[in-house]
Amino acid sequence: MANEGHLTDKDFYEQACAYFSYHAEQRSAMINYFIAVFGASIALYGTLLEKYTLASVMIGVFACIVSVLFYLIDVRNRFDVKMSQSVICQIEHNYGMDKPNGKYAYGVFNNEDNNFKYYDLAARRDIAYREIRKAYKKAKNKKDLPAELRAKIKAVTDNDPYISEEAFTDSLGKGTIVHLTTCIQWLYIVCMIISVLAVILAILICFGLF
Repeated sequence: MANEGHLTDKDFYEQACAYFSYHAEQRSAMINYFIAVFGASIALYGTLLEKYTLASVMIGVFACIVSVLFYLIDVRNRFDVKMSQSVICQIEHNYGMDKPNGKYAYGVFNNEDNNFKYYDLAARRDIAYREIRKAYKKAKNKKDLPAELRAKIKAVTDNDPYISEEAFTDSLGKGTIVHLTTCIQWLYIVCMIISVLAVILAILICFGLF
């Protein structure tokens, strides 16, 4: 598709991919920088805690501020990543890449949730999936499953055009895929809590209450 400016979906797709790549890399870099800065701050805090308690208070406050700032930067980067992803999804939709082509769809971002949903926590809460997974774990020979279990697996994959029997069976033997976004959020939150506790500890020591 082209517009009056002679721009095509390919142009927008390449721009969105470049935008996605830039902010995804920036997000990873920010996490690395945060771990380095926070780790150094905590190490310095521990070194100065006994002799220079007031300095430790300031370092704890600094670590807390750094945690908040990096968290806010991550929120912004996450928004930018999702924005570029939504553009890519729209272009994939325009060309039918979110619909099965034969057996499987081949849109990268449109089908991400479909392809990995059986690895996620929601699948673990589904009673039917849990029963299949339980039976799969009990099977001694994973390559030659009981006929009843194979029938249940085939019933699932026949009704889902986005996953093969091999992929579904593979998900039965794997643990859940923890969302990276959730892990990153908890990383910052836990570090904030550690920073606050460190400040409180240093203050108590400073006033001789600990």
